[in-house]
Amino acid sequence: MKNGIILLCILLVTSCVSKKEYAALEADKAKIEALLAKKSKACDDEETTLIGRITELEGEIANQDIRIVDLNDSIRILRNTIAEEDAYIKSLGDKLDKQNTLLAKQLTSKNQTLQNKELQLNEALAKVVKEREELSVLRAELNSQNSRIKALELELSTKDSAANALKQLIQNALAGFSELDISVEERNGRVYLSLSNQLLFPSGSVAVNAKGKEALLKITSALVKQEDISYMVEGHTDNQPMNSKVMKDNWDLSVLRATSIVRLLTEEGGLNTKQVIASGRGETMPIASNESVDGRAKNRRTEIILTPKIEKIMEILNQN
Repeated sequence: MKNGIILLCILLVTSCVSKKEYAALEADKAKIEALLAKKSKACDDEETTLIGRITELEGEIANQDIRIVDLNDSIRILRNTIAEEDAYIKSLGDKLDKQNTLLAKQLTSKNQTLQNKELQLNEALAKVVKEREELSVLRAELNSQNSRIKALELELSTKDSAANALKQLIQNALAGFSELDISVEERNGRVYLSLSNQLLFPSGSVAVNAKGKEALLKITSALVKQEDISYMVEGHTDNQPMNSKVMKDNWDLSVLRATSIVRLLTEEGGLNTKQVIASGRGETMPIASNESVDGRAKNRRTEIILTPKIEKIMEILNQN
């Protein structure tokens, strides 16, 4: 295509030029053709080279396209992996946040529990200190109580011994009297001397008869020197109604008989009046059934209760 155009240009020129000029043109033409051939060859070589390079580049592009596809697949896989790892990391973060929140709550709760335990411990320690102080006071009180108990036991033992001695003393004094008329017992540190009214009084009377007077004076002779004894004289009757213009009822009878005995014990027996008390029980404290003659006879009695003085015992009991 290029050569045809050149030849056409030469023909147009030769039609208007001389032979000399034609020859010069032919020479130029030959040079141009040679140059063109050279250029054409060079272009063909370059084209061949370029085509080879293009082919090579196309191959490289194909390879790069494949590599790009592989890279895209790798990138997609990596992105998916990264997304999964991000999601996993986020889930771990959420889980860690929850765990941290839970641990924080647990820590707060445990701290509160620890504070409560410390408060309870301090209260318990304070309570222990207080209880130890109270225990020390109680031990001191217990020691004091033990001392008082020992002193009281000693006094009670002394009182029981005195009561037994009194009982023996009275029994010795009344050795000649019948046990049916007089009984002597020791109970709870006291001596109970019971005399039947048959021995002491005529029926319905408040005056002590001779036999009763003898018995009572023997008792007082044995006891007159016992200054640490108190005497309670109690009159007792059966439940039979009184038939007397002087005495209203059995209360009167029991009191008057007790008073008669007290006068005898003090005025003739010599007992200290401050040591003797008279009282009447009437029919209120029977020791047998009033339904029988024998029972009523037992209920008609006078009891003298002898009590060793208990001032020392009361003093011990009233100690703080």
